[in-house]
Amino acid sequence: MTVPTARDVTRAALWMGLYALLALFPLLLLLAAPARWGGGFSEELASALGFLALSIMAMQFVLTARFQWVAPPFGTDLVYAFHRHVTAVALGFALLHPVLLFGSSLRGALHYLWPWAAPWEIAAGVWSTYALLALALTSWLRKRLRLPYEAWRWLHGLLAVLAVAVGVWHAIQAGRLLSSPVVRWLWLAWTLAWVGLIVRVRLVKPLSLRAYPWTVVEVRPERGDAVTLVLEPEGHDGFRFRAGQFAWLTLGPSPLGGAEHPFSFSSSSQAAPRVELTVKAVGDFTRAAQRTRPGQRAWLDGPYGSMSIDSFPDADGHVFIAGGVGAAPCLSMLRTLADRGDRRHHLFILATSEWDRTPFREPLAALQERLDLQVVHVLERPPPGWTGERGLVDEPLLDRWLPRGGRYGHFVCGPSPMMDAVETALGRLGVPLSDLHSERFDLV
Repeated sequence: MTVPTARDVTRAALWMGLYALLALFPLLLLLAAPARWGGGFSEELASALGFLALSIMAMQFVLTARFQWVAPPFGTDLVYAFHRHVTAVALGFALLHPVLLFGSSLRGALHYLWPWAAPWEIAAGVWSTYALLALALTSWLRKRLRLPYEAWRWLHGLLAVLAVAVGVWHAIQAGRLLSSPVVRWLWLAWTLAWVGLIVRVRLVKPLSLRAYPWTVVEVRPERGDAVTLVLEPEGHDGFRFRAGQFAWLTLGPSPLGGAEHPFSFSSSSQAAPRVELTVKAVGDFTRAAQRTRPGQRAWLDGPYGSMSIDSFPDADGHVFIAGGVGAAPCLSMLRTLADRGDRRHHLFILATSEWDRTPFREPLAALQERLDLQVVHVLERPPPGWTGERGLVDEPLLDRWLPRGGRYGHFVCGPSPMMDAVETALGRLGVPLSDLHSERFDLV
């Protein structure tokens, strides 16, 4: 397996260090002005874990606030993955808090599991923990529970705000480390400032988008149950994006309250402000998007993402590996390279289930006329007489096709199991981590 470079480790360590500093800041504040409440070590540790759980929960709003500078160097997919996994850490601290606080008397305090039987300041902490537990379970099991995305999204936001707000109320009423009024108000302002970021995502951002409408000017069917929506800015200059990035799309008369989902640009970045987004029918929103007609209004929040050919300006060429409609960002990068008159060698390995369901066949063939581009189709169920690659994209297949010599930028996009396998195989074949970019769009 390839070892990360010193630059990769340093950048990641700096970002993780900044996150840890922000999450620990409330505890540092409490240490700077220690309260005198006479608790023992276990009680102080229990209180510290409770504050740390609240701090991590509040910081979750930063990770999903869509600041365009948050994602590098990790990529938006890893930011969201971290957001999901760190929820388990906050939940663990929240559950340890009462265990350490009650200690040997925990069994007698079990009746507090029914909040209506507990003093109201303790009941607030119980309700906060229940809200956090419900948030975690509905997030981890959303697809198994078949929760509609939009309903889950609003439930998720409500539970998050409830968990933090009621938890803050519990901390204030319990006193302990917040006995000093100055410390109490500073801590309260710090915590609720992060929670307020949900207003940015759910209200401020949509309101700002109202001044920048887009119009669907073409709906182009694609193979594999996909369509490409072609959009142009309406009364404004649009925006520039880097090939490989994505945007959050909302369809309808207003960006307020509408369903929004992330989709990669499939058009050349040189064609901006006109943009194309390719959508595959996999859920309610995407099926509705496929029923879109020219003239319909749309809204774009973007661009986002760090996957781009511009990350490898000095590469000898590029290798694109995609599965199904995951080819969309790769197509955007190839179209951009063609519009720039690029003369380097590029390889595109595209895995699909069947030949008739392979998206972008004609655009890729046209790009081979404009680029030094080698396209390798890999089919799970090839038609009779197929002489090309078949099965899955595995290490032996990659070993057969990867360019020898030179430095190539590698891009991987598609279903998560495929991406995991390809990334592992590329590492075994000696591709440096610094030369590999991937972005998973299963963000929720």
